[in-house]
Amino acid sequence: MTIIPARKSVLMMTNTRPNHNLVGDAIRADSYFGHTDGIHTVQVVVNNFTGSFGVQGTLATEPVEADWFYINLNANQNVSSADPKISFPINPLALQGGGPDGDTTTLAFTFVGNFVWLRAVLDRSTIVEPSELAAVTQLGVIDRVLLSL
Repeated sequence: MTIIPARKSVLMMTNTRPNHNLVGDAIRADSYFGHTDGIHTVQVVVNNFTGSFGVQGTLATEPVEADWFYINLNANQNVSSADPKISFPINPLALQGGGPDGDTTTLAFTFVGNFVWLRAVLDRSTIVEPSELAAVTQLGVIDRVLLSL
């Protein structure tokens, strides 16, 4: 009889204030924990957040920056978008959760793939220049990103 370890939840990112852009630490994907089904669920909790959130994966055991690629989270939400990241606010004309400037919500994405490593990415490069970091505090935060594998 094969014993498969219990699923795990791992904190990928927390309290992103006052970061302009942020790449989270690499997290070992499910095959390291004895699960070879490739099923991953990511939960992102945002508070008055404006920016993009994405998940990157790699097949390299010792990755360099060029080995990382985005996993298309929009495809998992039945949104036809070439951009694999989720942009917040999701609907600028109807903010979620009552945030004055951005979305306050919790979203979950499930994707399948046999990745060696995964990491979370906060990207505001298209909305604010690094020289304007004082404005970032008004763009909200990613409170936490959890990975269930």
